[in-house]
Amino acid sequence: MNFNNKAKAENTYDAIVVGTGISGGWAAKELTEKGLKTLVLERGRDVKHIKDYPTMNLNPWELPHDDQVPAEERKDYDVQLRTGYTIKESTKHWWVKDTEHPYTEVKRFDWIRGYHVGGRSLLWGRQSYRLSEMDFE
Repeated sequence: MNFNNKAKAENTYDAIVVGTGISGGWAAKELTEKGLKTLVLERGRDVKHIKDYPTMNLNPWELPHDDQVPAEERKDYDVQLRTGYTIKESTKHWWVKDTEHPYTEVKRFDWIRGYHVGGRSLLWGRQSYRLSEMDFE
């Protein structure tokens, strides 16, 4: 029988970061670079940048239903559809279905969720705006 008498020291962290989106990923980077022993927790799947982007090279007109989710599927994304921009045929594979991951609202709260490493930082909508002079001031 093996006994790990260093278990407490090995499982003690200076910081715990929950989520690997833009904020969590940046926080983990900064904390580890400062020498803190950091644990990062993520509930989602790891994203492989070739196979997990099935619609990346398709234009909206090349997708079924002109990039709109069919009416029978829309019921699965009731809350996430409130924004008007999240659930599209080209991006629905990134978002959780509200029917599978419900939450209780006391008052309206549009919790747009995608469970994967990198969070919503991966969902930039294929848009990159040119920086202006004001961005460098």
